[in-house]
Amino acid sequence: MKISIHELKDVTSIEFKADYSKQIESIVDFISIQPALIKGTLRMIDHELVCDVHVDVETVLACSKTLKPVNYSMNFDAEIIFGDSEDADYPLTETIDLSDIIFGYIISEKPYTIYHPDAIDTSFEKEKSPHPAFADLDKLLKK
Repeated sequence: MKISIHELKDVTSIEFKADYSKQIESIVDFISIQPALIKGTLRMIDHELVCDVHVDVETVLACSKTLKPVNYSMNFDAEIIFGDSEDADYPLTETIDLSDIIFGYIISEKPYTIYHPDAIDTSFEKEKSPHPAFADLDKLLKK
């Protein structure tokens, strides 16, 4: 959703859906994403635009161990500030593409690791036994 600063005098709240299915094609651990529901309020404070948003989105992510699909619901709030001050997240321009910014937040809110219920909580490699010539040394090190 693109927002024009000139239209903000009348707009105080926003609600829209954004489809990010094309954007996730290059992201390896995203399998699919449903359209995100974005609700929020916009307000001008001291020549800055403060945008408080709430995002709800259903995703399917790849398991970190098995790559099996895992359903994951994301719900988060964010305060995004547009302006010239040190507190601002983005510069205040005449047109703001809020959809692209929200997609960045979705990517950053995604968990680093996620596990399918079938994923075993052990490593995939078995512990190697030492060479017979070093077996006694290995026993000393494990004490």
